[in-house]
Amino acid sequence: MTEHALTGKVVSTGRHRPYTEEEAEEIRDAFRNVRGDRVDLFVYGTLMSDAHVKLLLNHSLESEEAVLHNYMRVVPPGAFFFTVKQFGAVTNGRLLKDLSPEDLEKIDSFEDEGNLYFRKVVVCRVQGQRRRCMTYVGNIPALQKAFGKDILFEDRYSLYLEKKIDQLLETIEPDRQEITRRGFRELMGSAVDSLIDSQFDGNYICNYIMVQAFKDARPPVLDEVLAIESLRPYADNYMKFACKHIVFNQLVDKIRHDFPNAVRLSQKYFRHGLAVLLAFLYYNSHAERINFLLREKKLDRVVPGRLYIDYAVLCVALADDVYCKEDMAHICEEVASNWYSTPTPLGAELEFSYLGVRAVNSEPGEDPYFDSFYYFNDFDLQRRTWRMGGHVDAHRDIYAGNERSRGFFEYAFGRFNIVGDLSRPLFDCPWGMSKLINEAVKFLDIPPHSLHISMELSGKQSQITAEPHDPDFLACLLMLGGDVRKDEDGILREKRIFNKELDTNMRDSLNFSSRKYHYSREDQTQEDASEVMEYKFLRLHKEETDYTGIIMALKGYQFATHARPLSIPAQNGTELPEQLFMRKWASAPKPVSEKVIGEFLETVEKGLCEETGCLQLDERRRGFLEEIERKLKKVNSFVAENGSEK
Repeated sequence: MTEHALTGKVVSTGRHRPYTEEEAEEIRDAFRNVRGDRVDLFVYGTLMSDAHVKLLLNHSLESEEAVLHNYMRVVPPGAFFFTVKQFGAVTNGRLLKDLSPEDLEKIDSFEDEGNLYFRKVVVCRVQGQRRRCMTYVGNIPALQKAFGKDILFEDRYSLYLEKKIDQLLETIEPDRQEITRRGFRELMGSAVDSLIDSQFDGNYICNYIMVQAFKDARPPVLDEVLAIESLRPYADNYMKFACKHIVFNQLVDKIRHDFPNAVRLSQKYFRHGLAVLLAFLYYNSHAERINFLLREKKLDRVVPGRLYIDYAVLCVALADDVYCKEDMAHICEEVASNWYSTPTPLGAELEFSYLGVRAVNSEPGEDPYFDSFYYFNDFDLQRRTWRMGGHVDAHRDIYAGNERSRGFFEYAFGRFNIVGDLSRPLFDCPWGMSKLINEAVKFLDIPPHSLHISMELSGKQSQITAEPHDPDFLACLLMLGGDVRKDEDGILREKRIFNKELDTNMRDSLNFSSRKYHYSREDQTQEDASEVMEYKFLRLHKEETDYTGIIMALKGYQFATHARPLSIPAQNGTELPEQLFMRKWASAPKPVSEKVIGEFLETVEKGLCEETGCLQLDERRRGFLEEIERKLKKVNSFVAENGSEK
């Protein structure tokens, strides 16, 4: 706390030492006779942008070009701009006019005044006229710690908002230790992230709204939960499930703060997507130690008398214990070395169950581990898994509240608001998507069931039309991504379709693919949303599987054919010929000819060229096409040797 330099009021500035009386008097004298407690501020970095100023203050300021003499603007590679006293130097910038004390406090907090910067009285020139004002001068020892970090305004603004939220939490829980407040913040799930996103969208969030959001996110009372007798056999498994995800979420937070450049994505993508992939890689590479600590701290079971917040705090401490910034840096380097972008944003949904296809219609107690996730909401698991779009998929609409249902547990990556069905694609790298899928299966350690791959399509015309599919090409897709193997009687099947796993709607029609729309805001209409094709027929495997080939094949196929969705027929309609063909093929798979394989590969190649606007594939995409050919021919030979026509 210190005396405000303009008003004489005692305020918190965040500086390590208070102003000396001489410094405070100098500043008061400079401005007292100008406009009372309002000041001008010379800026030379991110706050030269009117948009950034409005985002920070929730209102615009009048400004004009200005020059500051005898101060040098320093721009270290990938770090914050700052100025230092340098005789004869000139710094160009802008003069923000007529700031109130409240404006100045917000900017002080944003600039970390007293640590990274010191606010000082200077004289600038505006159109040749001298103007007394204030500016932020760099604290070089503190700033040197930030050198080499590629930190943009968006990163700094997010950190500023997170600091505001932490300060508010401190007022709500004033007697709590810092690690306990981190536990409370974890229990709020996506509430903090939604507040930050809302401010980025231009909706200024006052403290009242923040407090209400926090109150709405209170954790369950475990004594009340455990009073449900039918729940008790599964309570230990649910508690371990919750704790694993709390540790995971803490790793995501650490990665996003320590490696902002490594996790930064375009605004059209889910902003946690890359951090989620990195956290999976870190967790799985340290799983043995994490599992040991979960057992040691009894975080894999219900402990009588222990509160939900106690579990959260212990998990926060566990994450602190296992996290090593140097280890994470190596993982970031590995991902960066394999990363590449394509024009098509991707998403994925992964279903898990101990009962396979029976999950949706299971009887009470049939699943001995989670009772088909019937008590998912009792343990507040939607908030624990929000970064992965975690929910129970009972193959019906999802509503707010604590309604229980049995079904699959699903990660719907990029779907950051389950009830509101709001989503963004994760990223556009097929290697990254394949890696994410495999690491998610490894992390969750629940039998995997099915995989949906979605593609956000673009172009002058719709990439989804009424064009029918070539049945032989559908057979190629099923061999690449389906589940072609012998059943318990030794008969070859495509098991997903044959076992009616894709008959998931009320009319029992084969739901192979569907057109969807990505809504990223509540106020979006279908015209504003992004068109998406989602393929739903893929089998999700427990063993490490390279999904890159099938992702590339689906992209090329859709861009080349513009083929129609194969899902629910129109009312009173029958299934399409392609759906009938796939049912027949799944019951008795038959190989396709070499000619069909060649034509299919030509179609995929044509589509990949159309996706990128090129005349021929580059070396990387050519390699993918060759891998698609190898796998297709391998499965086709297996079908020829083991099918009904062998």
